[in-house]
Amino acid sequence: MRRPFGYLLLVFVPLAVALGIAEGYLRHRAAIARDAIRATFDARELCTEPSLDRRLIYTYKAGECGANSRGFRDREHTSEKPDSTYRIVLIGDSVAEGRDVDPDSAFGRVLERSLNAQPGGYHYEVILLARIGYSTSQELVLLETEAFRYQPDLILWSYCLNDPAHPVYHNANGALGQYYYRPRSYVLDLFRFGWFRAKQSLAGRNCPKEFHAFLHCAFWKDVQANLHRIAVDAGAQHVPVMLVVLPLFEDKPSFDDYALANVHSRLADAARHEGMETIDVLDAFCRYAPAELKLHNDAYFDPWHLNTKGHRITANFIRDRLTVTGPGP
Repeated sequence: MRRPFGYLLLVFVPLAVALGIAEGYLRHRAAIARDAIRATFDARELCTEPSLDRRLIYTYKAGECGANSRGFRDREHTSEKPDSTYRIVLIGDSVAEGRDVDPDSAFGRVLERSLNAQPGGYHYEVILLARIGYSTSQELVLLETEAFRYQPDLILWSYCLNDPAHPVYHNANGALGQYYYRPRSYVLDLFRFGWFRAKQSLAGRNCPKEFHAFLHCAFWKDVQANLHRIAVDAGAQHVPVMLVVLPLFEDKPSFDDYALANVHSRLADAARHEGMETIDVLDAFCRYAPAELKLHNDAYFDPWHLNTKGHRITANFIRDRLTVTGPGP
């Protein structure tokens, strides 16, 4: 009886010591990396803080740097909906937020002004729940914890083609994710990451190499599950959802041979299966050259973000679709 117990000690004690050393080493390396990352933060990134909800990883500091008391780059909104008001909650990431354009030029604000310019006697209010870098997994948390407190009449889900990406393992949250993500165990997280990569390799063995197409191939079951979860959560509150699919800007002179059109079609079919309508902004953008609508960045080619004209066209296209489908009290 004593010998087997002694053998177990000989195995598990060194293993525990090795794991403890590895954990300490990984934590030390992570701390050094965080210091280096923070040194690169600009004023906007310094306005963030770790989220109390670990699923969100980070949030904006409430009431600072243009954020409201709920930590969103938006004006204040009451929980109780005023009379004769039609409320639209817009959920998304930095594109919906209006990264690097004037806040009043972001498509949510433009949509709100455009709807209120129409005759009818009702007031439209667009409530922005968007944060830079967020993936669908984080946006679902916003849906469940924030959206319904405003008694919305409609939810617009701003969908970018990098949204299925894992916030950390795909680096979708970028420097903010790297800085604020702190697993309870770095050793265990290393194993989780390895398991994630192994499953991704298996699921994506026959998928396209281009990242956005790859995401919608290797992680298509996750995309479907997320759309189902959106529909179920909103349906439980009797709130309709419209999926707003934003096209990717490719390094091409036009959208004529847009490589991801099949992804848009697949998303529309999946949303329709869940009882959601889709507003495909590609239908509006195809009349323009991508360079007319994209945000230009001298440091790198930005395939996601819209300039002021792109936001305006997006807002007007959504407005026209809402007019056709007849939203209203």
